Amino acid sequence: MSHPLTDEICRQIADTKDRPFTSIEMNNMRVAADWQLEQVIAWLEDNLGSSMYLQLVEDSGTEVNVGYVIQHLREEMRPL
Repeated sequence: MSHPLTDEICRQIADTKDRPFTSIEMNNMRVAADWQLEQVIAWLEDNLGSSMYLQLVEDSGTEVNVGYVIQHLREEMRPL
């Protein structure tokens, strides 16, 4: 599987019109994105089972409140 950060997307993100954008810089962007994904996965593993994210659903018992998960994940990934 190829990385979702294609060369074209890396160039768009970097916006380096005034100089060449190297393959090393693109690789660094991909490594950083992978690292961040691993942080998200670790947070989900540590927190998703918390009762604070479960909500009672009349017909099926409980389900995860995705809105709360997204809100708290954003706060964790981008603290003020």
